[in-house]
Amino acid sequence: MNHILVVDDEKNYLVVLSALLSDAGYKVSTVDNPFAALELLSREQVSLVLSDLKMPRMDGLEFYHRAQQECGPVPFILLTAFATVESALEAIKAGVFDYLMKPFNNEEILLTVSKALDFFRLQTENASLKRQLELTRKGDLVGESLPIRKLLEDVARVAPARTSIMIMGESGSGKELVARMLHHASPRAQGPLVSVNCATFTETLLESELFGHERGAFTGAVERKQGLLEIANGGTLFLDEIGEFPLSLQPKLLRVLQERRFRRVGGTVELETDVRLVAATNRELRVMVEDGSFREDLYYRLNVVSLQVPPLRERGDDISLLAMYFLRRFAHELGRGVTDIAPDALAIMQQYPWPGNVRELQNAMERGVLFCKGPVLQVDDLPDALRSVKSADPLTEYILPGAVKPLPDLMEDVERQFIHQALVKARGVQAQAAQLLGISRSNLQYKLKKYQLL
Repeated sequence: MNHILVVDDEKNYLVVLSALLSDAGYKVSTVDNPFAALELLSREQVSLVLSDLKMPRMDGLEFYHRAQQECGPVPFILLTAFATVESALEAIKAGVFDYLMKPFNNEEILLTVSKALDFFRLQTENASLKRQLELTRKGDLVGESLPIRKLLEDVARVAPARTSIMIMGESGSGKELVARMLHHASPRAQGPLVSVNCATFTETLLESELFGHERGAFTGAVERKQGLLEIANGGTLFLDEIGEFPLSLQPKLLRVLQERRFRRVGGTVELETDVRLVAATNRELRVMVEDGSFREDLYYRLNVVSLQVPPLRERGDDISLLAMYFLRRFAHELGRGVTDIAPDALAIMQQYPWPGNVRELQNAMERGVLFCKGPVLQVDDLPDALRSVKSADPLTEYILPGAVKPLPDLMEDVERQFIHQALVKARGVQAQAAQLLGISRSNLQYKLKKYQLL
């Protein structure tokens, strides 16, 4: 819910604005002086400030400047009964969103508040997208959901250590990105980052790939070969799909972790290596330990610290951000003029369970950009798997054969869902939701109470 702070030394305006904005669905705080307002801004998250211009000891414009400097960017609307062209221009040039005259019109206030919140929401989203694009160029994850923020905090905490790390998560969730982040945030960032997918090699080839081999060690070994443990010396070795690591080679890997020493295949010389091992898996290694297909001692050596990469279905807040990131990326790479995603297409993406996680979303957006015929990606541009998602239309579940509810009950269910969707689209602002539904705000409030949606 958007939080609006009203600042005015005339208490009757505080009462009127508080009632008006609360009825429209906003959370409202009121104070009668800018000093108290600065203190509140320093400790609470505020979406918008409505402030009087003429106040004793500090006017609204000075309050605006101090708020931006001391409390961070927050949008302002100034209210005054003594407006002049010069003061209005000064306020707008300073960055104030708008400037309204007292006595004000209620509808004008609500409309201006709605526009200000929308404008600054878009600004924030654009800034966030730019920030995430920059982070992604450095190999970081795109996302601002709570699970991703926690993961990033954990990465920052453990990256500086030499400790071995296990990254767990479903296929396509971004485990390799996390490994890159760990490397680049560690003291080994100037060293090599070497990755190997254990599932792509046979046992013999994987042994040679990791440990290297001497000339003549086996048929086809015509010259000495350095292994990845040597190549990654001073850096990080990322073992993806560690659950596929052959049981017969696990003692050799355990020795590397315990002693930092190994031998090439066919060799007798002990070699030392200074690598940090980061492993990843989408399998339940504890189960593999119990059934004997993975060594318990190796599991505990690798799993000193574990990081869990959340599946995309648990990152609902990130889906639109990721979709726009991939859309812009592929539009640039493929030379297509696609710039946006239709709301119904985005709604389908947010409903879809994404069994293939971020990789599946990336592929869907690449296909969408290729098939899109205009500047806005539509539902028809999405892959079949996404388009088969149950329609967001609340009538769908009621027109199926076998519906047994009485018609009045069905109509109430439909009405409840339409109201809920309107509130979501209006971001909780009741005045906007009522407008979307084509009913009065008082009628909407009655229905909210009726359906217990408040």
